[in-house]
Formats: sequence, C-alpha cells, structure tokens
Amino acid sequence: MQGKMEQLIVVEIDENPKLKLQTWNNRWETIKSFENVKIGREGATMFKEEGDYKTPLGLFKLGPAFGTLAVESNYPYIKITPNSYWVDDVASPFYNKWVEVEGNLDYPYDYIVNANVVAWASAEKLIEYKSQYELGVVIEYNTAGAIAGTIKGKGSAIFLHVVQNENTAGCIALPLPALKFIVNWLDVNKNPHILIKSNKKN
Repeated sequence: MQGKMEQLIVVEIDENPKLKLQTWNNRWETIKSFENVKIGREGATMFKEEGDYKTPLGLFKLGPAFGTLAVESNYPYIKITPNSYWVDDVASPFYNKWVEVEGNLDYPYDYIVNANVVAWASAEKLIEYKSQYELGVVIEYNTAGAIAGTIKGKGSAIFLHVVQNENTAGCIALPLPALKFIVNWLDVNKNPHILIKSNKKN
C-alpha cells in the first residue's frame, strides 16, 4: 500500500519550462530547480493521443528509473538490454508496456513484462536511443495499474529522459546531471509523483 505523497516533481510548461523538486514538510517546499527543460514539440494537453507529440498535463505517479548507465541508487533502477522494448502499437496486447523479450525481469510494475514472442508492429527498442535513454524515469501516464488502466490510443512511453537540445515526442527532457540528481533524490517510500502543469488560464 502506498503511503502519503511526500515527493513531488513540478514541471511548469509555459514559455521556458522549468522543473522543481519539492518535499512535503507540513507544506510543499522546493529544494531545487532546473532550467533547460524540454517538453513535447507540439506543446502539452489534457487530451493526449498516440503520436500527437504533446506532453500530457496532470498528476502522475513515478515508476522506476532506467537507462544504459551503470547506476547505483536506492531508487528502483532497470538496466536496458538489447531485448528491451517499449510498445507503442495500439493494436498490440503489450501497448504501453516495457517488454523484455525472452527476459526474466521481476519488478512490481504491471507495465513491465517478459514475453517470448514479438506481438507488435511498432515499438521503441530502448537501447537504440543511447544518448536519450542513458538515464530516465518512467512517468506512469496511461499505464497498467493506473486509476483508469491503459486506454488504447491515449499515448505511450512518457518518461523523464536526457535532453537532446530539441523538444520531445511527448516526454520531459533535461540534462543528464539533473537526471542523476533527481534519481539520487527520489525515494520510493515517499510515493513520488510528477505534476505537469500550465499556469495559463485558457
């Protein structure tokens, strides 16, 4: 059972997006802020669809960290292998899941599974995004186990990941040193979430 939310990453997407790390101490206190944050190339939305290049707005739980780096952290971390895929095929039974082909991953996340067959027409082969996915954190948007579960076509593979000096396909991206700081700061026992928001009234 999850405890009280005591860690929050706040991403303010307007104009020059910013990211703040907040902890709960009878109120939310900002402990660090980061610039050079990138969002989806088409902006952000409350009504995300697969392939729209928009970042989803809202409050989401954070899943494990992952990447190609060797990371020592108390926070859950999954090392990408040549058989790691994140499926974006809406017709696949593995839509919006990490699938380890012929793997034996054993993590307590409903969207990380092992499979002996390739049952999709399209997916991100994670290891091919070497610089982007040196380090990342899963944002549990539209994932299995979320309140609404996975809805086909509502978007997949939403992460914090390493910035590539351009806007993303829907993720939140920032420099590698910032991501390293975040992963070291995250504490699974503090039920960390991310709030992606716009301060505009329209």
